[in-house]
Amino acid sequence: MSTRRLSYVDGLRAVAVLSVMIFHARVHAPGVALEGWAKECSHGVDLFFVLSGFCLALPTLEKLRRDGFCDFDTVGFALKRVLRIFPPYAVAVLLVTIAGIFFMRAGVTPPGGMPKSFDASDVVRNLFFLDRDGVLLNRSFWSLAVELRWYLLFPLALLLAGRNMRAFVSTIVLVAIASELTRATSTDLGVLPAFLLGIAAAWVRVQHHSLTRYALPLGLVSVAFALANELRPHFPIQTNVGWHAAMFFFVIFAGAQPLVQRVLSAPPFVRVGVASYSIYLVHEPIVAAVVTALRPLYGDPVATVAAIALGLAAGFVLWAVVERPLTQPETVAAFVKRGRSRVLELLAFLGITPSFRLGHPAEAPALRPALSGTTGDLASDLVPAGTIYHGM
Repeated sequence: MSTRRLSYVDGLRAVAVLSVMIFHARVHAPGVALEGWAKECSHGVDLFFVLSGFCLALPTLEKLRRDGFCDFDTVGFALKRVLRIFPPYAVAVLLVTIAGIFFMRAGVTPPGGMPKSFDASDVVRNLFFLDRDGVLLNRSFWSLAVELRWYLLFPLALLLAGRNMRAFVSTIVLVAIASELTRATSTDLGVLPAFLLGIAAAWVRVQHHSLTRYALPLGLVSVAFALANELRPHFPIQTNVGWHAAMFFFVIFAGAQPLVQRVLSAPPFVRVGVASYSIYLVHEPIVAAVVTALRPLYGDPVATVAAIALGLAAGFVLWAVVERPLTQPETVAAFVKRGRSRVLELLAFLGITPSFRLGHPAEAPALRPALSGTTGDLASDLVPAGTIYHGM
């Protein structure tokens, strides 16, 4: 499996999380009407969704293209996702619970993004991603439950994408139609195209598909469609498929343009991108509290900059203390090794295969024109060596 990390992808994550932070700085600023560019910053979440599918699928699709086959380890995937997502999230739930209890006992109105009251059952529901009833302790947590449910679908989606991309794209279209035009609509279904388009973006990159040449104009058309589609109500606003397509083309465009990659690979962007998950988990209440306190005293620019700076600082602390130690390769390998037998027993009980194969060892890439549709070899000077992919 690939052991490379694409630094420009971390830059894209930084763009996503900074956009969301700007959005929340405007949403929670007292007396500010949310409109124009600030409202569209919310679609940084859409970019996160696309990047999630992209990063999860890319190593497998790369190996399939290079070797003609790839074994997908369902057990390892599940364990790595648990270690990657749950510990920082659990700490964030604990922190916001402590803060919420303090606010309730002190009779103080909590910052935006937090509920005025909650009970123990709400904490349990948040901790285990049970989001149908109850309240969210941090409004930004909504996307984590959706993401977790996508992980259950990911092996099937990857299997379809690896075997028949035309059928996979048809599935994306059908999901988008069901969400936009039928009563089947729901939050999970409405934002699912973004995750699936991320898998498609990984396929486009691996195959060096000609679609990359048209990514910029098609991306602009997608933005125009997204803005027009905003005339229809979307809840949440991340269910606008036009923005999913725009972020899909943005990821493709960034991966094909050396200049864009160099900008996104700048150290400040990479550092923020690496910690973006932890930043996302804790930023909203902090940003809301700071802009509420400082805007009446110092105005918008100072309050917004201070709010984003403190939100970033809190996220970096969570990353350094919890996320970073747990994402070290040796830690991940040890966790997967210890947990494999138990997960295998569970999958056997459920009748789920612990792994599956895409392609066939006898197939060489040059003999698979129908599968590859490629215009060149996998090796590319746009991909720096010695890096590691992450899924979130």
